[in-house]
Amino acid sequence: MSYRPRRAGDGSPDKPARSPRWGGPGDAGSVPEQGPELPQETSAADYSPGHGSSSHGGAIDRLSRRPERAVHSAEDTGRIPAVGAPIRRPRADAPASGQPDEPTQPVGRGTSNSDETSTEMTMTNMAAVDDEIDAADRKNLGRNSLLMASGTLVSRVLGMVNAMLLAKVVGQALAADAFRLANTLPNYILVLLSGGILNAVLLPQITKAMKRPDGGKDFVDRLLTATLTLILVVAVLCTAGAGVLMRVLYQLEGAGLHLGIAFAYICMPQVLFYALFAVLGNLLNARGSFGAFGWAPVVNNVVAIGGEIVFLSLWGQQADPSVWSSQMVWTLAGSATLGIIAQTLVLLPVLKKIGFRYTPRFGLRGYGFGQVGRFAALTFIALCIAQAGGIYIANVASGMMYRAPQGTTVAGYAAYQNAMTLFQMPYSLIGFSILTALFPQLARAWQRRASAGLGDARDLVYRGLTLPAVGIIPVAFLLMALARPIVRGIYWGISPAQASVTAPLLMLMAAALLPFTIVTFQQQFCFALERGFTNLWMQCLVTAVQVGFGFAAQRLDPAHGVEIICLGMIAGNSVLAIVFVLYARREMEGIGLARMIWLYLRLAVASLLGATPAYLVGRVVVASQADSLISQFGAMALGAVVFIIGFLIGVKLLAIDEFRAFLRPILRRLHLVRSAE
Repeated sequence: MSYRPRRAGDGSPDKPARSPRWGGPGDAGSVPEQGPELPQETSAADYSPGHGSSSHGGAIDRLSRRPERAVHSAEDTGRIPAVGAPIRRPRADAPASGQPDEPTQPVGRGTSNSDETSTEMTMTNMAAVDDEIDAADRKNLGRNSLLMASGTLVSRVLGMVNAMLLAKVVGQALAADAFRLANTLPNYILVLLSGGILNAVLLPQITKAMKRPDGGKDFVDRLLTATLTLILVVAVLCTAGAGVLMRVLYQLEGAGLHLGIAFAYICMPQVLFYALFAVLGNLLNARGSFGAFGWAPVVNNVVAIGGEIVFLSLWGQQADPSVWSSQMVWTLAGSATLGIIAQTLVLLPVLKKIGFRYTPRFGLRGYGFGQVGRFAALTFIALCIAQAGGIYIANVASGMMYRAPQGTTVAGYAAYQNAMTLFQMPYSLIGFSILTALFPQLARAWQRRASAGLGDARDLVYRGLTLPAVGIIPVAFLLMALARPIVRGIYWGISPAQASVTAPLLMLMAAALLPFTIVTFQQQFCFALERGFTNLWMQCLVTAVQVGFGFAAQRLDPAHGVEIICLGMIAGNSVLAIVFVLYARREMEGIGLARMIWLYLRLAVASLLGATPAYLVGRVVVASQADSLISQFGAMALGAVVFIIGFLIGVKLLAIDEFRAFLRPILRRLHLVRSAE
């Protein structure tokens, strides 16, 4: 039973007590409370599904929506403390009617029995909060994933509009390569920060800190201060060196290089705001709030789309890098950067709403950051290796157009990015949304293994390997079957020849969709278990395979160079996926491997039953309309319907109950099934 004394004037025992307003008068020196709740691109929720509701049920849900009311039950009027809120106890001389209470003394300073009892109650209360959040996360995994996916869906739809307009603005030639390389460069830096420090360190350490007597307020403030300082320094250095990075990392030449450098100086400040977005998202996710983080990218896409519309209205398509003016550069690159800034700023009101308050605190010594630093260093090295491999691949892809014979159409970096944008749609909606909601649960399950055993962690690993696959596998087959009409229809601003060299890239990437998702889970697994060295050698493995294929692509026919790079994506992620599954099986003392493989096989067969007729129908529709744009949309629509029918027949014949379980949260949201089902 949690403990909370009644305050003077609280009223009758049956009536819920009122807590003071966060940081308000009469609460001097206390740390404001925090509760969960987040909108979504919901970023994770849209990056997650929760549409206006808290991602938690029960006490935490009520606390997040009504912070001024205390959480209570018929048996217990104790208030569950929020993260960062001080645990209070009554003074020893307080009368039964309830006098104002005092903050609990720090652990180790009290000498009386009452102080020891208070400390025990403090730890019990914080453990109760952690258990409450974890139970809500586990219960609402489907809702959290759907909340994130709904935001991601809206964001990705707008992202497709963004990509379509961008293809219209810069085409798919040298100007397109210049902008895409410059606009992608901040992402390479971000991944080093986000994967190496922010995602890998912040969320697990925040969940640990929440168990501390003060709710982790002091620890989290110091961790955030160090992180934000590092982010600012990196952003300033990268912006100052943007021109050097463009010259050293990519194979642009002449007017394309000069245009790329101009773009880079305007795009590089995105590093700061991308990283801030990741920090704020980790704070929200650690508290079980997924909505806003998932929906925030919608704002980014709206701003970017607005900039592209303005550009097209003023200048139309500009595929030649030699004709770009400073006004053109600022309109396109400036709107892209402004979108990232806006996506970050929209999270601030949400943090304020849940009661988060940040106080800059410097100094890390004596706070247990030594072990965190070692783990972060190993993770950072792994990310450096990954990004070095990614930059090498981008370098190889960007040189394909220069190597190809004059007048021929080959896939370059812009084609690679166009295919990647389509690939990311299902990955973000299904794989990333589910795994983001699962990650905090896995971190907490591993942290309590000493008392609870490996059962919870083993179950979560199995779910991480199977739940995304139920949606990922059929979508991968659908993309492979309809790749040509999808590329031609979505990117209507490029020529049929350019669409023809991009479609094979999408087919190959789609084949890598499942192993790519498993590798994402591998990283989260290592982060949750704080296995820095394991993540390092696994990253070396996948990068070595991909770089090997990139090396081959650089020396073979440029007409198939980027296709070879995509083959490396399949090979590298498949090898690592297999290695990781075997590793996780050993660490978890079994993960239901036979069940998992049997599920994969049944999903593949059912998907093939839908993909084969969908491919044939798509070919017939396109051929009958002489490859017109209208035929592409017709092939997509009719092919998708045929695929769904064939796939559902396969699901029925093969008794894939997991697919029905996967759909149930979505159908419930649409009120197509009863909540009790």
